[in-house]
Amino acid sequence: MAEAANEPGSVTMTNIEIDDGDDGLPAVGPRVRYLRRMHRLRLKDLAAAAGCSESLLSRIENSLVVPSLSTLHRLCKALNVNVAALLDPKEDEICTIYGPNDRPRYTRNAAEEGDGSTAEILTPFTQHRQLEGLLLEMPAGGPMCGPFQHAGEEVGYVLTGELELVVEGEQYRVPTGYSFFFLSDRIHSYRAAGDENCRVIWINTPPTF
Repeated sequence: MAEAANEPGSVTMTNIEIDDGDDGLPAVGPRVRYLRRMHRLRLKDLAAAAGCSESLLSRIENSLVVPSLSTLHRLCKALNVNVAALLDPKEDEICTIYGPNDRPRYTRNAAEEGDGSTAEILTPFTQHRQLEGLLLEMPAGGPMCGPFQHAGEEVGYVLTGELELVVEGEQYRVPTGYSFFFLSDRIHSYRAAGDENCRVIWINTPPTF
């Protein structure tokens, strides 16, 4: 067992196991980093929420240590996911099938300056994935999410409600049954339009996060 260094202003963590490659656990570090970026959290934001030091979180994300079960639970609580989202073995399957209640999901809490949207992850985690898919639900009357700008392309299909999409300052209304496409390096933002929640299948390539 190893103990993280006690740094000024940080929380001393114990019960951290050295990852010697023989414990049979999947590498949770890259998944933690992936979910943190999906939430658009900085290292220090997640570390504070999970009650650990920023340096420890960095070591976890870089697979230098394997978190104890208690640390793992705190990270999951801070990321608003269950433990299965970090220990999901589906990346090794030839074909991944998710049931309605199996998909990893996260919510951007409106009380924490999020937009209140919920995203179900359609594509299993892997460091070599070439696209990511989300089932995104945005609450009616929610704030605009964005602006964003990054490399890649995006396509989506509106399942229910109506999407308000702003790309390069141009406003678009995308109703149920309509699809959209744009280059991700164009500044964009979005939200649900009208008084009904909006559900969208949203695909990015390469992965945004």
